Amino acid sequence: MNDDARVVREIAAVSDGDVPHVIHHYLYTPTREAAGQVAKVLRQRGFDVEERLGGDGVNWLVLGHHEVVPTEQLMTSLRHSLEALASEVGGEYDGWEADVRHRVPTSH
Repeated sequence: MNDDARVVREIAAVSDGDVPHVIHHYLYTPTREAAGQVAKVLRQRGFDVEERLGGDGVNWLVLGHHEVVPTEQLMTSLRHSLEALASEVGGEYDGWEADVRHRVPTSH
């Protein structure tokens, strides 16, 4: 099982896995210009995007957010696509995380 599959299973264990979740993707680039290029592509793909200097004070963080139902196939596909995008500008894709969507209790 890959890491994406493990995380999707963990989400399903604590969250309502069948509804859209806000997913956050972390991409790092070596320059502000590269961050702008990555951010532009993400926006074209429908992501909300934040750009800022990373915690190391050297690299730039491009934080992409979108809302999807997290499945193993989708998250693995997104990982491959975002790894390639970051690589094109000499950057790195540092993974994703999801906001928890608590299950709504059903009445009997």
